[in-house]
Amino acid sequence: MGKLVAGVAKGDITPPAGLVQAGYGSRTAPALGTHDDLHVVALYLSDGETEAALLTADLLSADVAGANRIREAAAAASGVPAGQIMVAFSHTHGAPKTLLHAMESADPLVVTYTDMVVYKLAGALAEAKRAARPVRIGYGRQACTVGMNRREMRPDGKVILGVNREGPTRPWADVVRFDPAEGQRPLAVLCSYASHGTTLGGDNLLYTADYIGYAKSTIEQLLPGATALFAAGCSGDINPYPRGSFADCVDNGLRVGCAATQAALAIDELQEVDRVIVAHRGFEWRVQEPPTLAQARAALAPLEAAAAADLAKARQAANDPTLTEQQAIEFWTLRRLNSARQLVAGLESGQLDLTIKLQTQAIALGDIALVGLPGEIFVRIGEAVMERSPFAHTIVTSHTNGWAGYLPTADQVPLGGYEVERARAHRYGLTILDNSDQIAVDAAVAVLQDCYTARGA
Repeated sequence: MGKLVAGVAKGDITPPAGLVQAGYGSRTAPALGTHDDLHVVALYLSDGETEAALLTADLLSADVAGANRIREAAAAASGVPAGQIMVAFSHTHGAPKTLLHAMESADPLVVTYTDMVVYKLAGALAEAKRAARPVRIGYGRQACTVGMNRREMRPDGKVILGVNREGPTRPWADVVRFDPAEGQRPLAVLCSYASHGTTLGGDNLLYTADYIGYAKSTIEQLLPGATALFAAGCSGDINPYPRGSFADCVDNGLRVGCAATQAALAIDELQEVDRVIVAHRGFEWRVQEPPTLAQARAALAPLEAAAAADLAKARQAANDPTLTEQQAIEFWTLRRLNSARQLVAGLESGQLDLTIKLQTQAIALGDIALVGLPGEIFVRIGEAVMERSPFAHTIVTSHTNGWAGYLPTADQVPLGGYEVERARAHRYGLTILDNSDQIAVDAAVAVLQDCYTARGA
């Protein structure tokens, strides 16, 4: 082992107009063009024996298979073992859909774009490795209040997607600063902030990295020579505020970017690190017990009938008998239909797997640790991991190495709302059990402890 070396590289993944954007099920029209560019950024790390990498992308997310595809391609291009690579997504709702996120498409543009994203990430890591040099690092944190809890309770007791000024947030921008050992200016700044990339709504038809792109460009403008990376914090119940316009995107991005820059500049001492430690642990969520086959078939029948009617109506309106269900049926309706079909098929075959298998991964550098969780994680889950972490400084990211849906805290489940009733992690339409938040916390803390124990070995 020797001193830590690091390299960083960035690539442009802005597509041509015509792809449907991700994040809003109601949005079906293709993008009309680009408002601001989308990027991938790769950070390479090595202590001479252990190599690791963080890959970040201005995309909504990827499922486990999609994240693994990226990791394998990046490993082939760089020589960094796939298991040592962490893939984190910004969760902007202004980027296009890809085949990396539980999606199937025969559209050659979607296929080609997805391939391009994978190759760009892989190439960026290879480039970052070639550019690696000795570095010192430091952790910083600065107050930032762009994120607002969005689980608003109406007077009638119903929880909606709104503004909850008393709800929990993480009002900090967390950063890790990487400086060349021989220089005084940052080489790279990793920023993590807990807020959805949803300043823009479903009516926006221009590609955008949302506030995240402006946050990164602000860091790079204020710290010349530095490349900014962004990894989403635990923000399943947090939206940016205010929201609704590109002006809000700029303002929110400036606020996060300036806070991150201030945090980076306020770091008094940078530490030399002689070990890169990577660990990962598998864990699983269990879903509800299924109904009987007869009950499942009875529930499926009206869904099939309604879908057939919707498809026929759409084909007639478009005068196109080749329209598919995916093209013609509303997103949430189709999702419910497919889940019901999968449940019936599983019950008929007797091969239902009532678990969702996932992984948490950590990268430790000195007294700083980065730990990733898959899916849309409520903010208090990330805070619980930080409180129990053995490291002096811990950053918990969501949308990392996969996506399985929303993970609410158990106390929020009885209150319902979008994150619980519609988008909660599920399999066959059967939602995860209420203790799933604690399972995720325990797994993340365990993998951090693995790194901490290895550090002392």
